[in-house]
Amino acid sequence: MISAFLGTAEVVSGLLHSPVLTERWERPSALARFRVSGLAGHLARAVFNVERWVAEPPQADGAPIDAVAYFLAGTGPAPDLDDAVPRRIRAAGEQEAAGGPAALAGEFDAARNRLTTLLPTLPTDRPVGVFSHVLPLDQCLLTRLVELVVHLDDLAVSLEVPTPPVPVEATDAVTDCLTRIAVARHGFLPVIRTLSRRERATDPIAAF
Repeated sequence: MISAFLGTAEVVSGLLHSPVLTERWERPSALARFRVSGLAGHLARAVFNVERWVAEPPQADGAPIDAVAYFLAGTGPAPDLDDAVPRRIRAAGEQEAAGGPAALAGEFDAARNRLTTLLPTLPTDRPVGVFSHVLPLDQCLLTRLVELVVHLDDLAVSLEVPTPPVPVEATDAVTDCLTRIAVARHGFLPVIRTLSRRERATDPIAAF
């Protein structure tokens, strides 16, 4: 999971350094109520937060959960975009981006480089606090890998550029995680029918 996370972060770095990002910095993004700047900051937080979380002592309280349980605990009916949590998420993204695109890209690369050195030295089962949950390090990284992959696409669409490919190990891990979330939310047969039998697919199937 470490190599998938770091390899995908390297792909994200390329988009954060794109001149198109600078040109469109203050424009609306493909996500409602997000400016491109805030979306870029939110994307970068997937790396910034890992560095913040692993800087804390290993968590001893609470039974660790996996990435699927983490996402299921935090997803449900789509919230109103003016609710406190969506507003807080947008504000945090803008805060990360406050220094402008060049500063954000530089800070992202610095954090990524530090994690490249640090993460391989940590046990993959090290308990890490992720907001109000505790996850083993590899599952913590999987949650942020999902964030990187999903929001990399959001940002590329916002910039009207092709979405860069991510490492195969990242696509496999994210596909597996999202499929398991979709099965938990919708049931096995609806997911299988959506993927294999369009004539029996009914409602749209999504992980989130």
